[in-house]
Amino acid sequence: MQALCTPTETTPDIYCPVCRKGFRLFWERRSERDQQAALPGIIEQLRAHHEDTGAENLHPKTAFNIPAWSGLPQFSGAALLGGAY
Repeated sequence: MQALCTPTETTPDIYCPVCRKGFRLFWERRSERDQQAALPGIIEQLRAHHEDTGAENLHPKTAFNIPAWSGLPQFSGAALLGGAY
């Protein structure tokens, strides 16, 4: 399942476990069970942003998808079905 992560200073849905940066999540699926099942993978991807150098600010400054995809974030299933734009 795909999620669109958008950096935010207010009302985050999730925090990076390394730097505590907040993100809003927009989901491709609305099932809470599916979303809860996807959270460990999202947390792992946020953690992976830091693995290469350990820098404090490695997350994209704009919206990004987990899992990643090659298209523009605003046209992803998560963005369209989750109501991000």
